[in-house]
Amino acid sequence: MKKLLIVLCCFLALQSCNKDNTKNETINGFDINWTGDLNKNEKDAIREMISNMVKVDGGTFYMGAQKDSVEYYNYDENATECESPVHEVTVSEFYINKYEVTQLLWEAVMETTPNKDNDEFNDWDDEFGKGDKYPAYRISFKEVETFIGKLNEYTGLNFALPTEAQWEYAARGGKDTYYTLYAGGDNVLEYAWIDRNSEKNSEVGMKTPNTLGLYDMSGNVWEMCQDWYYDYTEAPATNPVGEAYTGYHVYRGGSWNTNDQSARVTARYQQTIHYRDYNTGFRLVLE
Repeated sequence: MKKLLIVLCCFLALQSCNKDNTKNETINGFDINWTGDLNKNEKDAIREMISNMVKVDGGTFYMGAQKDSVEYYNYDENATECESPVHEVTVSEFYINKYEVTQLLWEAVMETTPNKDNDEFNDWDDEFGKGDKYPAYRISFKEVETFIGKLNEYTGLNFALPTEAQWEYAARGGKDTYYTLYAGGDNVLEYAWIDRNSEKNSEVGMKTPNTLGLYDMSGNVWEMCQDWYYDYTEAPATNPVGEAYTGYHVYRGGSWNTNDQSARVTARYQQTIHYRDYNTGFRLVLE
């Protein structure tokens, strides 16, 4: 009986240590109004993510790439038709996270790995990278919507997926960066995990960041964008987002099992809202 009481007391003490009754605080300039029944470890995972939000000043850039003229903007011999025409885009100030959303953060918000209870093939697997610092992968767009909804409810903030324009602007390095093939420079292996240097997902933040301090914008996992996939036009645009339903959402950046071409900052990919694979993940923005 005495041993049982000791074990019970230890359990209660551990539970008490993991409680976090904080209601309001400011992190990285953001005022957080906590709701829900999150414990300290879960709040700490969210706190760390918020502290890693990077301000991206607004500006104007040329979005896309083309291979028709070396004298025109963003010439790239590997450009595909879906990356053109190159067009002028203005983006307002926003914040974007340094890292892709990790498995630690996903589990803190969702309290489980994706569909763990009803899909034995849809759990994070050691074979493709498992651990707190690995990106959360094999997650569908619909599941990400649920994640973001819960995160916003818990914090009182307004997280979202980046628009395609925000994503490309940030990957290039914002307003002060010249055109580069990959997110950071022209040497893909310095900045990206792709099929030539990896066999699975890698922990976030292990490669050289771009000029904004953002990691893995090229390679590791494809990153979802808000936009429904749409065709570019030549018309200048301000804060564009593909809002018309097309059946496919945009993904950017390439992944650990795609080639150099897919890791380019202008490369585009499209998939349905229910698609998930071992090379797809996401990154958060705040406006």
